Amino acid sequence: MTQDPPLRIGVVVHQRGDDAEDVLAAFVDELRGRPVRVGGLYQQTVRTASGPNVMDVVDIETAARIRISQPLGEGSSSCCLDPAGLADAAAHLRRVRESGVNLLVVNKFAGAEAEGEGLAEEMFAALCDGVPVLVLVSARYLDAWDAATDGAGERLPPTLAALRAWYQRLDLEPADVESGVPAGAPAS
Repeated sequence: MTQDPPLRIGVVVHQRGDDAEDVLAAFVDELRGRPVRVGGLYQQTVRTASGPNVMDVVDIETAARIRISQPLGEGSSSCCLDPAGLADAAAHLRRVRESGVNLLVVNKFAGAEAEGEGLAEEMFAALCDGVPVLVLVSARYLDAWDAATDGAGERLPPTLAALRAWYQRLDLEPADVESGVPAGAPAS
């Protein structure tokens, strides 16, 4: 009987309106040039005073942008998530996952994912394949995350230090043959 690979999930728990998206983008930028293939999407949101936010997801490897919000007009308070944009993002994430990454970054688990839609299928498929996943989860969706995953994942605060420590524990990078120290590990 074969054993399922362990689920390696970094769950970055954040509050609405904090800088978690910026922290994730900065962390992804730090991983560029490392000896592992990191793929997926991070989100950039422009908050507006007079209407819905403008939301794009950005491909980690190519910087290609996909708009996942739709303009609803000034003063609108309805959900601005664009279902077509979200479907494009899911298809993009599928291609990234199928191309063979060592770490998959998912911009968020939110309302659509809580209902089993959005990016949920690709995120969970990566986990089933044994690929570690790093995902942002707003505190208001934490109960939905726990229901969907049976509470899986390591809860992380939205700080670079926490993301770096989690990544180090994954031990994804090959060891330096001379020293036995994982590549990219902090010098002693």
